[in-house]
Parts: sequence; C-alpha cells; structure tokens
Amino acid sequence: MKATTEERNAAVLAVLKDASEPLGPTEIARRIGQPWCVFGRYAQSSAVSPILKRIGAIRHNGGEYTSPK
Repeated sequence: MKATTEERNAAVLAVLKDASEPLGPTEIARRIGQPWCVFGRYAQSSAVSPILKRIGAIRHNGGEYTSPK
C-alpha cells in the first residue's frame, strides 16, 4: 500500500523531532527506511526534499534540516 502525503509528512517530522542535530535529506530517508524513500539499499533524498519544503523544515548551511518551529 502506498503511503499517503500525511503519512510521509509525519514520518519526516518524526525523524526531525528525534534528531539531536540537523540532518540531510538522504540521512532522513535512511532513518525512515520505508519503500517510498529507500530503493534497494539506497536512501533517496529526492523523495524527502519536497516533503521538507512542504512541512516548512528549517534549512541550515550544508543542506541540512531541523524540525519547523
């Protein structure tokens, strides 16, 4: 079954809220580990980047993100 937009948003938010430091999109995908963001053994930043923008995640230098306020 395909993950809904709300489920994807929630998964990214949960990873960001649990992180103690800013994370890049690839690391976020790796930590989520679901088929919609990991293909084979490879985490895909392209699946997470649009979600980060949609949820209003805060971008830091180096392309890493933290949870929105």
